[in-house]
Amino acid sequence: MVAESFLRHAPADGSAPHLVSIQRDPERAAALEGTIGSIQLRYHSLQLVPVDLLDDLPGTWHALLDTVEGFLADGLAEARYPSIDAGFRLDASGGVAKFTAGKVRHIVDAGELIDCILGGAAEYFRFAPGTQDAAIARIGRLRTRAAAAGLSA
Repeated sequence: MVAESFLRHAPADGSAPHLVSIQRDPERAAALEGTIGSIQLRYHSLQLVPVDLLDDLPGTWHALLDTVEGFLADGLAEARYPSIDAGFRLDASGGVAKFTAGKVRHIVDAGELIDCILGGAAEYFRFAPGTQDAAIARIGRLRTRAAAAGLSA
């Protein structure tokens, strides 16, 4: 699985806006203003999060962390994007998990997905300007809970 964070770049010259990856082009991404972007989660060949779901990136990562936290507590969790009409859902079904982002649903290995979300969130919050200590500490606690639940890939 791969998690990647993108920031939206709207060039001043009026050319079409596009996404800049913080993983593949961190210097360019660091120079961008604002926090509107997209999170991409790829599970093998499947795109789990539609690319058109652009929103506040820190808020979206927190929504994914809320989803993981609820899933670890109850086996079912839902969280909303910060400002668009879409959300995340993760629920256990037999020996697999169903992950929904917006209107897209896929069957996934819960341990792989949780590891990917936690890793991607940690990468983003280490990249984001300002202090993100609380988010990094939360990710550490969720990693511990996932491992205790046997959900580490």
